[in-house]
Amino acid sequence: MDRLEGEGLTEVPSSPPEVQELVSDSVVPQFEGVIPNGDATIVSGDPEALADFNHKQGENPYGFEQDCGLVAAQDVLNQFDIDVTEADVVAHAAEHGLCHVDLTDLSASGGSSPESLAELLEQYGVGAHAEYGASLEDLAAALESGHAVIAAVNAGELRHDPYSWEFGQANHAIVITGVARDPATSDIQGFYINDSAPPDSGRFVDAATMQAASTDTGGMAVITDRVAPVYRSRQAS
Repeated sequence: MDRLEGEGLTEVPSSPPEVQELVSDSVVPQFEGVIPNGDATIVSGDPEALADFNHKQGENPYGFEQDCGLVAAQDVLNQFDIDVTEADVVAHAAEHGLCHVDLTDLSASGGSSPESLAELLEQYGVGAHAEYGASLEDLAAALESGHAVIAAVNAGELRHDPYSWEFGQANHAIVITGVARDPATSDIQGFYINDSAPPDSGRFVDAATMQAASTDTGGMAVITDRVAPVYRSRQAS
């Protein structure tokens, strides 16, 4: 995957459910509520709080616009209490050869691979690794264990937008902030995500869409090796 890039979502984003925290031994918070179709759910994670770490990609002084992966990495670094801006991350990635740079068209610059994103996080002191062939359950398990998760997706499948489909490859990066499970069966109903284009924070994506956008395009992801600080106090309690 040479580039993870994309444009804005075409759907009106759905807000996370109105929820009440449950008593749970999970590392991450768990809440009960409803997903956008009205079905009851239990959400693991904290989409509302983590939404604060997301913003529109391309907000850097270098003109790099295809930097969704770098903005996702900034999101993760901020989750780990590392105070960096998009400009900081873009400059670091460009200087260390961790992103695509097109000197003839800087707006086409910023794309990155899973390995590059993992290396970038490592260089900032957050251990991480790239995974391939990750299933929805793999992504859910990582988040439910308190790890930060960046998922590579096909933007067209994610948005139901043929103009963003390209060749059907993973061409965009998002941060997973929550997973919704059926209270009766524990089946995955969907995920909550931070998406830097346009931006879209805490959006619910149903499981079928996520399967097509992520699993079916290679299941590429970057997962931190440590629990994010936002969850550490819960893990220790």
